[in-house]
Amino acid sequence: MTHLTSLSISHFRNLTMTDCPLSAGFNLLVGDNGAGKTSVLEAIYYLSTLKSFRTQTHNDLIARNPDRDRGCAVVRAGVHQDDHDFFMALERCKDQFRLRLGREEVPRASLFVAHLPVLALHAQSDDLVLAGPEFRRKFIDRMAFYLFADFVPVYAQFARVLKQRNAALRTGQSTDTWDPLFVQFGERLNEQRVAALDLLKSALPQVFEALAPHLSVDIQFHPGHKSGLDLSEALARNRERDREMGQTLIGPQRADILFTLNDYSFKSSASRGQIKLFTAALTLATAQIWQAQRGKRAVLLFDDFMSEFDVRHFSALLNYLSNMGHQVFISAIDRQQIDFPFDAVFRLDAGQISAVV
Repeated sequence: MTHLTSLSISHFRNLTMTDCPLSAGFNLLVGDNGAGKTSVLEAIYYLSTLKSFRTQTHNDLIARNPDRDRGCAVVRAGVHQDDHDFFMALERCKDQFRLRLGREEVPRASLFVAHLPVLALHAQSDDLVLAGPEFRRKFIDRMAFYLFADFVPVYAQFARVLKQRNAALRTGQSTDTWDPLFVQFGERLNEQRVAALDLLKSALPQVFEALAPHLSVDIQFHPGHKSGLDLSEALARNRERDREMGQTLIGPQRADILFTLNDYSFKSSASRGQIKLFTAALTLATAQIWQAQRGKRAVLLFDDFMSEFDVRHFSALLNYLSNMGHQVFISAIDRQQIDFPFDAVFRLDAGQISAVV
């Protein structure tokens, strides 16, 4: 089982934590608005993804520190995985970052984040349904990252070929060198996305039954080109249009996932509550798939979700989580909000954390 055993944070937003011991089960973070609850969850998520779920600007994460010439945010965690204990640490400065596993510096981000699968539900999770297709591509690609050992090289090769093909189109050069490679890696990337999505569709009914039996959402993959054609045919048919526009207009970089409810677009027909339940179901199903397929048990983060769910659905979520065996972090303003036997409770106050007995 993968779980965090301790957490140390310095100069990450307003947080100061030193070797805070964590439970392998359910951890509750309580505190007033602005106390730092969301920032703790954000720091854990950042350690796993090297991305924030609140900002795209890394420098926003670094606390202002007048005592040093250059500010650096540091997140360090003890990790238990497969009967093995080790430390993960990242240092994010304004102009660089460093990654360490134990005593070794890690040269590539993909090698680092592979050690700590984390899934988070937060205020921006609605983007998966309401925002553009890039959010859904990132979702399915992150699922595939922990499922397929060769996902990273396939994705990297496709991205490289796409960049080279677009450069050729912009300068009026032939794309003959890049087209076969675009098809080769593009088809492989879509195969992995479809395989991940098939696993998701098979896992969701069980989650819906427990969490929201009234909710049934159909999921379809759109590969980024006209249906009925393979990628090679679609690329050939669109070659002149690509040359006119100076970029590749079809392919996996334009792929999307379509959610429908009763034959209508989920985005336009679902209520806010249904969207919250659906994103929660996607998160739980993804965690189950990672564990079943690759033996990777994710750390689950829930930021202020008591305010998003009614009591019945929140209780159903907690009951379902209780049977999964994952490490869970939940934030709330008040301990009395949630009637549940948490394994550890922590209070945040102005960026400082303390255990609640």
